[in-house]
Amino acid sequence: MLSDSEVEEVQPASERAIQHDYNEMCQTGPQESSSKMSRNGGQNYCYGKLQFVEQIMALYNQTVQAMEAMLKCLLSKNRNTTELFLLLEQVAPWMTSAQAHERARAVNTYVFLLKFAATNPMFHMSPECPRLGLLIGQLCLLLNDPETKIGQQAMEGLYFLYSLIQRQKDTEMKTDSLEVDQYEMSKRILGIYNPVRPHQNAVQIIKEFEPHLTSKQMAEILLTALDYLKEANRHMTAASHTITSVIMECYKHKLHEQVPEIVDKIYQQLGSIYQFQDRHIMLKVISHLAHTYMAEVCNALLNCPFPIDRFSAEMWYVLVKTCSDSELTVLVNILLKKVQLSPKATGDYITPLVAASAFCKLLSTPKCSDVALYIYPRLLMALLVQVHYNIRHNVIGITVSQEEYEPVSYIVMALKTLLLSVRCYYEFAVIDKEQGWELLTSCEDHHRGVGLLARTMLQSSYYFDLQRILYLLVPFLERGDEEHQITAMAFFVELLCMPEARRLPEQYSFQRLKRGLMNEIPVIRALCIKGLVTMANWPGKEVNLLLPTMTKSLSGMDGRLFVESVAEIEKILDGHEGADCICNITLSLQELFSDNRESVRASAIYLFGKMVRRAKKNNKLVIRQQILESMVPLFLHLQEENSDISKASSYQHIFLSKSKYALEESFHFLGWKPPKQIVSWKAWYEHEDILDETCRYLVGCPQVQKQQGALQRFLYQGIFYTESPLLSIKRASIMFLGFLVLHMDSTVGKEDLDLVSQTLEGLMHDPEVSVCVTAAHAQDRVFAILSKQKNGLESNNVTAASDTAAEKLMRNSRSQNAFRNSSSSLFRVISLWKSANIN
Repeated sequence: MLSDSEVEEVQPASERAIQHDYNEMCQTGPQESSSKMSRNGGQNYCYGKLQFVEQIMALYNQTVQAMEAMLKCLLSKNRNTTELFLLLEQVAPWMTSAQAHERARAVNTYVFLLKFAATNPMFHMSPECPRLGLLIGQLCLLLNDPETKIGQQAMEGLYFLYSLIQRQKDTEMKTDSLEVDQYEMSKRILGIYNPVRPHQNAVQIIKEFEPHLTSKQMAEILLTALDYLKEANRHMTAASHTITSVIMECYKHKLHEQVPEIVDKIYQQLGSIYQFQDRHIMLKVISHLAHTYMAEVCNALLNCPFPIDRFSAEMWYVLVKTCSDSELTVLVNILLKKVQLSPKATGDYITPLVAASAFCKLLSTPKCSDVALYIYPRLLMALLVQVHYNIRHNVIGITVSQEEYEPVSYIVMALKTLLLSVRCYYEFAVIDKEQGWELLTSCEDHHRGVGLLARTMLQSSYYFDLQRILYLLVPFLERGDEEHQITAMAFFVELLCMPEARRLPEQYSFQRLKRGLMNEIPVIRALCIKGLVTMANWPGKEVNLLLPTMTKSLSGMDGRLFVESVAEIEKILDGHEGADCICNITLSLQELFSDNRESVRASAIYLFGKMVRRAKKNNKLVIRQQILESMVPLFLHLQEENSDISKASSYQHIFLSKSKYALEESFHFLGWKPPKQIVSWKAWYEHEDILDETCRYLVGCPQVQKQQGALQRFLYQGIFYTESPLLSIKRASIMFLGFLVLHMDSTVGKEDLDLVSQTLEGLMHDPEVSVCVTAAHAQDRVFAILSKQKNGLESNNVTAASDTAAEKLMRNSRSQNAFRNSSSSLFRVISLWKSANIN
């Protein structure tokens, strides 16, 4: 049963007003009350009001009594800690209410239940109380409540709670002394409530409870104090500050196992706390924990949601700001180990990404400039390897605003931050200008991006840093998987030009690269070739003897890798070994003439010319055959056009100059002296006289006539290129067939003519109109030769038969008017093309 003072305390303002009127009427007596009520509005009204007040008070008292009876009954049935805390949990939301009377009712219920449990001899207190820390924290915080009555009741609840714990420890305690002696002892130990300095009570309470608390329960007190910061109540803020300070300064050793939970709680609440003082209290906990449990705090921060948002970023900044230099070194070493993890081995692609993002936050602070230099080589290589992991395995699985993101972008950002933090401004600018970031994030070009970074660093970086990287790479190449090895090798071969590289033991340099020529990974083989070529000038290194092995290692390489490797090998080609290698290289280069990449085609054609130039006469027969196999493709590529109009002019000049160079070297090797006009950049469809002269020369050249089947080989090469995906090459090959057949005349066999005719017939149905028209004109020339052979009009010399009907038809076909007005097949092919488009 509540006393009158307690009832007054817990009643709301409206109830207090009614109670005031009721008390006044009781003191003045019925007559005075009647006269007073009469003056205020009538006797009946006042008696009615008095009756209403009595009913309200009776209802309130009955409600309080009923609730207490209900709680007592529930707790009597299950006299254990679990039931007690289950009941308290239902009232807990009102402990933080903004209304004083609601907080008072809630704490009064807390005290009632705790008193019943403490004075009930049959109540069982479990050894590990599940929410003891939460309860202690709530009551300690209420000691600072602006309502003194609430603070007094909270203190009383702590007395009963301490009694329960003491009874658990002292099983021989007499049951008849529980209510008096134990309460007085708890009051003496915990101290008397001091409304002026309640924080002293909190300090004493935590001190006395601490021996009875587990690590989890102590963490619950801390988390409860932090949770109350969301209420933005200055009294609660002061209490939270007191509790967190006491725990961090005196009892931090009990929080080791709970660090992840504490860090996660702080992260979750930062978004709902706006007062600077409150945020400072919360973030100070992070810095205190880090001084003792740096690894645990770091790992807990890495487990925060990724990508790092502004709240976790704020936690990282505070952590760095409050760390000493030695602690900062420990922190970056922990993060570095996370970045060095192999996602393929662990299956965890997220942890290295989070660690890289954390490095972005750390290295962007001025305080970390020195520590950045300390970890620079190791972190640089770790980030480059992580870039390769992520682009090779296309890791997607985390969404930002419902949109997929590129994981590799976070690692590249960390790489950029690292370069800027160690003042590699020149390297950063060059890589940005040369599109090095795009190379690094391309699966095909990653090793090229790494090589670009290494070459740029050789030009301007601090030499001591490069030495550190070089000596780091020596053991780095001995371990790791494919991505690890490719990245390390790409950097290593660029550093071989350093004088310090010559001091490396042979097993770590020359022998390692020699073994790499047999590696199953084509990129590794290409990088080993580049490294060995760099070592060609080293004293005592007979790299030329490895030319046959290098040539063999070219097998299976991608077109661009092949071209780059050949360009490296070309630097050391010499002697008999070089001549043997050229035969194998030129044969492979021919296969790249039709590569779908313009840069690969151009490089392959140019290197073919250089290989021919280097070829020795003792391989003349083999090289001659290879040149004859490449003659028509080289002529056709003179007609290649760039599809990009904006780059057409520069491309035309560079590409065609390489094709022209290869043709001229081929003619020089064969000993041919063709007319200058046949090696021309002019388009055949505009200057048919050039194509006419070219075919005339190929047919009439004595050296070609000596080669049995050479013209037939040219014919088949032209047929092959009619299937080219490049429109300009396709048209040029069709025109070449028509003029070549015309000049071959009677020397071309019936079977070959039929094959050419069937090929052109199929091309007359091509969806591209220019191909259809070109095929129709070529077909006319083939029909002319077929007609001539059918009528028995054969001639051994095309020039001597210049007045024949076939030659007249050829000359007429060169003129634009004749093209438009003769040839029935032209009209037929246009009709076919129109019908194909309609269908």
